[in-house]
Amino acid sequence: MNGLVRVDTGLSRERCRRLRGFESLEQGNVGSICSAIRDEEVVHMLVIWSILAFLISSLCWIAGDALIVGFRKPDRREHGEFIELMGDDAYAFYTCIDEPRLRWGALVANYSIPLMLAGLYAHWVLLRGSAIGVAGVALLGIGFCLSPLAHATFYPLALASERAYIAYSAAGDGEEPDGVVLEHARRLYRFLVAAWFPAIGLTALGWILVCIALGSGTTAFPWWSLFLTPPFQALPWFALTRLPYPGKPLLDGALFNIVNLVWAIAFLLLMVSHPVT
Repeated sequence: MNGLVRVDTGLSRERCRRLRGFESLEQGNVGSICSAIRDEEVVHMLVIWSILAFLISSLCWIAGDALIVGFRKPDRREHGEFIELMGDDAYAFYTCIDEPRLRWGALVANYSIPLMLAGLYAHWVLLRGSAIGVAGVALLGIGFCLSPLAHATFYPLALASERAYIAYSAAGDGEEPDGVVLEHARRLYRFLVAAWFPAIGLTALGWILVCIALGSGTTAFPWWSLFLTPPFQALPWFALTRLPYPGKPLLDGALFNIVNLVWAIAFLLLMVSHPVT
């Protein structure tokens, strides 16, 4: 029994010295060693659950994007006059809507944002040794918190756009469509833009700082892991969504969350050879 304890203690000391920064351990200090290893194992387990939450949320957001913005680009030959009247083609996406589809598209993403925020824990553990990385995680958190409002605003915009199109279609030759209905849709679009750009901008800045931290080599992951992050994955996946695929164009508007999913899968795979504790 004593022999077994001595072997385990030796291995534990080495692990604790390497992974937790202990310079020396007293002979027989098994309790401290075991406590350190238990802490390490708990953190490792929490990191796995955290990144799985991030992965699940990414899937929910992909589904939400597919339901609420996964429509074909309006044909200007058919809707050109309406687009010119409204000042943007965003309204022409919703000339004939499926309200339940839009409702669930808004809600499935909105209700999954706590999982995405939980996914930040794994990123904090990975990047906590870098001030730039921690700042990036903080910006990601702010961007994620702002995103549900921007995403859900597509729902009222779609309802208002359909009403605006009905008003436009009902106006006879020489008649002006109901200006109140048209302006209501325009106001919602302006609100969408005001909500969308800060969310996307802060999230993008957060990811850029994460890339810098990964590239600096101060994390458990190799420096080249930065090429698996959303900023670097955005370009190839943008090109892929422009190619024909079954169900097109469902995923054409889900680029940001597709690359989040790619990163979540890469994070889990990297942890096999580069544990995050």
